[in-house]
Amino acid sequence: MLEIDVIETFDGLQALAPEWQALFDKSSPRTPSKSPLWQMAWQRHFGGRRSLACRHDMRVFALRDETGALVGVAPMMLTSRPGYGPALVREMQFFGADAYVTQLRGPLCQREHLPEVGRALAAHLRKRKGHDLVQWRGLAPGACVLEQGERQATLEDIDSCLIMRESWDAFHAGLPKKTRKHLRKSRNDLKAAGITIEFRVATAPDEAQEGLKAFYELHGRRAAMADVVRHPNVFGGERERAFLDDYCAQMARAGDLRIFEIQVGGKIVAARLGFAFGDELYLYFSGYDPDYGAYSIMTTLMAETLQWAHENGVALVNLSSGVDRSKTRFRPEMIASEGFYSVSPNWRGRLALAAMRKLRGGAPAPEAEESPDDQEIGEPAGA
Repeated sequence: MLEIDVIETFDGLQALAPEWQALFDKSSPRTPSKSPLWQMAWQRHFGGRRSLACRHDMRVFALRDETGALVGVAPMMLTSRPGYGPALVREMQFFGADAYVTQLRGPLCQREHLPEVGRALAAHLRKRKGHDLVQWRGLAPGACVLEQGERQATLEDIDSCLIMRESWDAFHAGLPKKTRKHLRKSRNDLKAAGITIEFRVATAPDEAQEGLKAFYELHGRRAAMADVVRHPNVFGGERERAFLDDYCAQMARAGDLRIFEIQVGGKIVAARLGFAFGDELYLYFSGYDPDYGAYSIMTTLMAETLQWAHENGVALVNLSSGVDRSKTRFRPEMIASEGFYSVSPNWRGRLALAAMRKLRGGAPAPEAEESPDDQEIGEPAGA
């Protein structure tokens, strides 16, 4: 039986951070949103939200075994709607109610402990008062932790991970013929146009500021494109950029930030953010200059990044959330997770679920809205 401590203050979050980081370091695959560094930055920039629409209050659950060892962390919050006065709806949900800045929400633990952690947390929340419904995410498929839970496709997720081979040549040789052809074509198109590219990886704190500035511009330009697969400008708002600046600055100081760039004539024309966690690499959002879209510049950037990963001792590359051709063409391992709602066994729970259905129209609320990560870059929609 797991014991559960509840943390409701930022000081408590900081006190838990060293144990949390040790648990994070043992987990795999490692995703930034489940690290203490990400969660504390998120709390600083998003967690203290107070508005007429809603209010977020921290509820972080630390799960320990009989020896007192930390085996799981569920970084959650109680969201009350409206934000002032008596709450009509009180929803327990995981940190990450933002415009998809946070990917792959859910509890942190080693994969084999996920069913046990889910069951223990569900039992705890069944007894705990103060909320009307729980929005669950990141749970093991087929391991529904409640007798009564309403599965939601909008709360399910896929994490796409690539296991690195002994060399880039071996990895490349094992790719589908169509993928190898696509990689070769993107290179040949650039060469035929007389475009010489330079691949570089920015890691230092002084490089991070310049790299992020270019990333924001390129990400915004990609989002503004018409007649291609649409992507939102996730970092169009000041709060989103302030959060990412904060997180990336800390990662750069720790030596764990990677900004993968392609330059032409000294100008950055494509960029993708990456975060290093030991021998794992997580690839986050990207952007590129539309003038280079016809050359599948992002395909070239991905190939250069994977070759760099092979040459620099990376064992696993996490392509992040979602299933699309920019990921599936490399035949990654697909790690699925489930999500659903559970309600308190009273009239408030039933009304709360009905209210959330009406508010979200069958999809997550705006602050929890999911958008696809980078899909097929440089190809028309429907291609």
